[in-house]
Amino acid sequence: MTVWIEVALESYRTHEAHRTDRSDDATPAALAGALEQIPAFAGVAPVRSRLATRDIPLKAAGWRLSVDTLDGARTLCATHEDGPPIPGFTRYRTFARPAGEDLAASLREFAEADDASRAPLAKAHRVAAPESDDGAPSSTPDSDSGDEVERIEWRIDAGGADILATLETDAQGRAALRLAAPAADGALDAVFRLAGEIIDAAPFFIAPDEAHELANDAANGAANDAANEPVFAAKLALPRTATRREAFIAIAASVAQQWFGNEFAARAGLSDEHVHQLRVAQRRLKTLLKLFRDDVDETWTTRIAPDLKWFGDLLADARDWDVFTDKTLPSYAASDDNAARWQTLIDAADLRRRVARDRVRDALASKRYVRLTLAFVERLARFASQEDETPVRLVSYAKKRIRKDYRRIARVADLASLEPHERHRVRIHAKRLRYALEFFRSVTTQRTRKQTAKMLGALQTVLGEANDAAVAADRLASMPEATDYQRGFARAWGAASARKDAQEGERLLRAMHRPRVRASL
Repeated sequence: MTVWIEVALESYRTHEAHRTDRSDDATPAALAGALEQIPAFAGVAPVRSRLATRDIPLKAAGWRLSVDTLDGARTLCATHEDGPPIPGFTRYRTFARPAGEDLAASLREFAEADDASRAPLAKAHRVAAPESDDGAPSSTPDSDSGDEVERIEWRIDAGGADILATLETDAQGRAALRLAAPAADGALDAVFRLAGEIIDAAPFFIAPDEAHELANDAANGAANDAANEPVFAAKLALPRTATRREAFIAIAASVAQQWFGNEFAARAGLSDEHVHQLRVAQRRLKTLLKLFRDDVDETWTTRIAPDLKWFGDLLADARDWDVFTDKTLPSYAASDDNAARWQTLIDAADLRRRVARDRVRDALASKRYVRLTLAFVERLARFASQEDETPVRLVSYAKKRIRKDYRRIARVADLASLEPHERHRVRIHAKRLRYALEFFRSVTTQRTRKQTAKMLGALQTVLGEANDAAVAADRLASMPEATDYQRGFARAWGAASARKDAQEGERLLRAMHRPRVRASL
């Protein structure tokens, strides 16, 4: 059976137009017109159709099932992901079969038609047509024919690779573009090359993780607010039998889910929590690349790393201004006998915070950023497609990395005796170890997951507060709106915070149990 590879893109114009009613350039015709200006689409006759599609829920991981209705004819379509899930990229197999009037019967026949689909589709008929009290199938819910979709397809010969480009626009105006090709030599190159040409010429970006879309995307009304919710890091459950390479791909995909999910949500309005979670995703990615140094090649270094730094620096500046404006300055004011004297400074900081956030917003809308996300997904897809010639067990690798990173913090001198920049380095190492434990949680002991990780978080927090105070003092000193009194207040606050937090950090560090990988694995 043919294995397909696919890159999924989404139109940011339709996403924004859905919320601002500016849809002149976001119609299917307008998007198709933009695509047809790309040389690869020139002379290719599009095929247009309008159909209804209804998803049938499945509990089998990696499987999707739908009923598509076109010109009165129904088709059952199932897809199975063939490889690790990577946001924006899928490797899959397809199963399709015409459906008769008795949908439940058609689904039972569909499940039995192939050994691979028998188990995952075995109970699908119960969801599509629930049984009545007497055990017979109830009337199929055909009145709920599904969501209407407008589809435009182009078959493109891209240097020997036969690419099917499918633009689908749903009733709410969301437009998705899928570039699919049979997995063969050269197909990966061709699909990503075409994706690059598209994002350079048309308003498309890498689609977020589909699970996030299904959970958070809203058709209308109050549910729209859900699509703007920030996305937090998901708990990883790496298989105990996983190799180092498999772990790298799974962790990178998890980082991308948080990264792209918050980018998607932020397109409806960038909040301070979106900025925070985007920065967390970038920090997790940075930790991943340090944990797996041997898997960072020239492509990462030359093509991805510079733009990751560019984007990360913008996020760091915006996040620092958020903390300074919303937390640090109000704390100063609350501790002063004249809180009102701080309001002018708070207003000035808030203005700078808005400017920093606008820079992040502009970056998210830039071609440079979209190219970065595409390059990231492409490198991950290529890495996943390569054969692991020297597989290393995750358990062995995790034990080695955790032990090494723990020693970095356990062997430092008394935190209270260190210089501020040295304590800051301890904080960075504690943060990296905490992320590493999150990545490898499925192979660590229960005490490591619950107690050690918790204390690492507390250590990171207290040392972070001291660092925030030091950064705040420097930031305040550079603001012309600040008075000499306020500059002195911030320096004194920072010094007191450094002493207090160093003492608390030292207590936490020495009380921490050494993290362990489970010996029974």
